[in-house]
Amino acid sequence: MKVVVAMSGGVDSAVSALILKLKGYEVIGVHFKTERDVFFSDFVLTHKVCCSPDDTADAKKIAQKLGIEMRIIDLHEEFKRDVISEFIEGYLSGITPNPCALCNRRIKFSVLRKIASETNSDFLATGHYSRVENGKIRIALDRKKDQSYFLALVKREDVKNLILPIGNYNKNEVRSIAKLNELEISSKPDSQDVCFIPDGNLKKFFTSQHVKLSPGPIITTKGDVIGEHSGYQLYAIGQRKGLGVAAGHRVYVVDIEPAKNAVIVGEREELFKDRILVREVNFLEDLPDKIECECKVRSTAKAIPCRVNFGDPTEVHFSEPVIPAPGQIVAFYNGEYLLGGGVITKS
Repeated sequence: MKVVVAMSGGVDSAVSALILKLKGYEVIGVHFKTERDVFFSDFVLTHKVCCSPDDTADAKKIAQKLGIEMRIIDLHEEFKRDVISEFIEGYLSGITPNPCALCNRRIKFSVLRKIASETNSDFLATGHYSRVENGKIRIALDRKKDQSYFLALVKREDVKNLILPIGNYNKNEVRSIAKLNELEISSKPDSQDVCFIPDGNLKKFFTSQHVKLSPGPIITTKGDVIGEHSGYQLYAIGQRKGLGVAAGHRVYVVDIEPAKNAVIVGEREELFKDRILVREVNFLEDLPDKIECECKVRSTAKAIPCRVNFGDPTEVHFSEPVIPAPGQIVAFYNGEYLLGGGVITKS
């Protein structure tokens, strides 16, 4: 049986490929290059981007060590168009996109499926910490490491033949497997959530792409101007640190208004919602128009019982208030099994 494995050059995907080979699969490694010197036609990236030349070199070394075929796929144009550009547009419109979930749906799995077809492979595999049972995605055995949330937008057709080899292991066990099998990347640091902003410096990132960051007012929900921001694109719903205002007590970003170039702050209680609207809903199995399930609005949030009315838009009613961020993903679960997800709208 052939399996196509996405290999980033990191320890998780390397051990995934190793496990599959040890189980007797014919493994074809696929490494996505999303970087080149000139990323856009009008600017040059000045910092490391996923997947960097170092990552590509590591992926090649892993494939050579495992004795498997490795394909290097140049996807910098697709990554620019379908992930980075949308990430920028999201922040310009006052939301906080989730590039990892978008990349999984639009790039990673679609390319893996294409290569699987070209090579007559039977399965796809990635290094996500989750499990697949009977064609359904199940949360990882290590709940703290679980990454099923980021798979909520993956197309149903890509889950049918998906294998997630490390879902029954924790991170320390994965690193131990890599070390025992003499894989040089056993101690390689984990990648960041936003791989193309590894230092987390949004200001530097937007400046490098000629996004204009204009100062504007920081306003309370009561209408009082209490400070000045250096660009509304640098803020996210729920943010508390780095506001640079003296309100006399803790305040949080509760809204962003691009048309007014304003950042709205308020009390923590004002962040909580018991209802959200959702677009671009993805179903991993057939579901009725109305369901009761559990929902997560962030990868690290706990799953909250909710009622979902699917439609245009889809409405999610929570049994207890949550702090949603427009642009992020809401993932639907039935116990430990992922049902799908969608993008939280700015309502």
